[in-house]
Amino acid sequence: MEKWKKLVYISWLALFLHMTGMAMIMPFLPLYIKELGVTNPKEVTAWSGIIFGIAFLFSGILSPFWGSLGDKYGRKPIILRSSFGLSLVAIGMHLASNIYHLLILRIIHGVLGGIVPSFIALVSSNLPKDKTGTGLGTLQTAMIGGSILGPLIGGILSDLIGYRNVLLVIALLPFLGGIITTLFINEQKQEIKKTHFSVLNNIKFVVSSKYLIIIIIIQFTIQFSLMMVQPLLPLFIESLHVKTNIGTFVGATFATTGIFTMIFAPFFGKEGDKKGHRKILSRSLLFTSIFFFPQSLVTSIYQLLPLRAAIGTFVAGIVPSTQSLIVKNTPDSKRGGILGITQSFSLFGNAIGPIIGGSLAAIFGIRLSFIITSIILFFTWNLSKKLTIKPAIPSPPTEQ
Repeated sequence: MEKWKKLVYISWLALFLHMTGMAMIMPFLPLYIKELGVTNPKEVTAWSGIIFGIAFLFSGILSPFWGSLGDKYGRKPIILRSSFGLSLVAIGMHLASNIYHLLILRIIHGVLGGIVPSFIALVSSNLPKDKTGTGLGTLQTAMIGGSILGPLIGGILSDLIGYRNVLLVIALLPFLGGIITTLFINEQKQEIKKTHFSVLNNIKFVVSSKYLIIIIIIQFTIQFSLMMVQPLLPLFIESLHVKTNIGTFVGATFATTGIFTMIFAPFFGKEGDKKGHRKILSRSLLFTSIFFFPQSLVTSIYQLLPLRAAIGTFVAGIVPSTQSLIVKNTPDSKRGGILGITQSFSLFGNAIGPIIGGSLAAIFGIRLSFIITSIILFFTWNLSKKLTIKPAIPSPPTEQ
């Protein structure tokens, strides 16, 4: 097996375990908030958005810092810090006794982030140029697939062993991912670029490229719109007259999206290498927008599932396309730092989306969130058309 393929597969497994573990809390997070003493339905909805989004907010703030450190001292240490640290955070969530304990732990969760851009930087640095979309598309199945298949496991386990015990299982998975990274990923010395570029200079690099700025805006709006709905799905499914095994049904809904994402992400990655990643990105955004709107009209779980499958199919073409466009416009010596900055805006979208979505849902109802998501994605599709200019890597700022 070629060296780059081996690295992709091992990284896939480690990242999949990490993302699966961190996503397992999603189907029962609002219900766990109730267990911690928040009983008013509107307060539960609002707290669900805050608790879910706060980790992404802090992760977004610190992601450029972790990315720059990875460029200087190696991406593997950043990955290990995140894997083992988040395992300890999950144990802390298991021991939480009130909503404020959970809030503090979610903040720590965000502070310890940075694993995704580190894996992307590590893997992309070892990919042949004509395999960028293929490699990152495969890695994307671990990120989105784990993020959405995780709730299936979490939902089923929450019905079987209770919310707190699931958190112990959650702690185990990133720990195993860290062990795999320790044993099987060897970051060679030539892969580590001892660069003197600071976070500020990386920001200047991004600002100097209108192409990267457009991609960053697209990343933010994509995550903002998608995450307006994501943490509200358990409450929405509960409103569809699902009376028993709610956790299992919620997990199945997330899993449906995840399965289709995992199937189609490598396909869209290869298509991007052949036909252009901008074209794949634009089409994926349009169809994702189209399939979000009818979710506001469903009256049963069985109407929702095929629409979530369609969402998974076309979301699979969005993230690998944006990541490939970023990688192709970023020198290897700065890649971790630049990916950290772009990841920040995705994480800010992840943070703000649930808060706005939860607040709007508390006032106007959850169904409105699907409509707003569809509209935002439609405007993002229009923005993607501006990526017709020929990309070019800007010259790095001169060190003084």
